[in-house]
Amino acid sequence: MDQHQIDDIAARITTAAAQFAPTHKPTPAQKADAAAVLHGMLRGTETYGVTFADFDAVADFPRMAIQLVQHRDAPH
Repeated sequence: MDQHQIDDIAARITTAAAQFAPTHKPTPAQKADAAAVLHGMLRGTETYGVTFADFDAVADFPRMAIQLVQHRDAPH
């Protein structure tokens, strides 16, 4: 993974975070964790030739990564 891909992940998380209503905005820690989730997903699929373009064709993975860590942090 190169610096361009890491910068792309950060930009995608920032864009996705801006879409949340004020009462559901992710914390800085949640944004960092969501970026780490995306990084891990991309690293795990590189072997198979999967890129962000492929992810984008299927779903909004940056937003889903934020929702994932927010769910993790929610009281259960």
